[in-house]
Amino acid sequence: MAGSALRRLMAEYKQLTLNPPEGIVAGPLNEENFFEWEALITGPEGTCFEGGVFPARLTFPVDYPLSPPKMKFTSDLFHPNIYPDGRVCISILHAPGDDPMGYESSAERWSPVQER
Repeated sequence: MAGSALRRLMAEYKQLTLNPPEGIVAGPLNEENFFEWEALITGPEGTCFEGGVFPARLTFPVDYPLSPPKMKFTSDLFHPNIYPDGRVCISILHAPGDDPMGYESSAERWSPVQER
């Protein structure tokens, strides 16, 4: 499974370099491990985050894209969807399937076919 995940991550990295989304730079920490990425996200204009650059780490599981990556900001940041330790808590990064707590529908959770 890790082979297909690696191929997928390499293809996604290539796409990011050819067509980067505005305000985001991301890629593997090194070419030896495509499962650990670093991202720099700039704060959107017109928000209290404007002018900020927020570093984060993404850790991809070996069964990616069937399971979601984990994302954690590595600088202090106050936001309702970010825990004090920097972990990101949003539905789209929760494992696929039914929510054991009953708060989210399965359509809100991770799916391997999510679009960027």
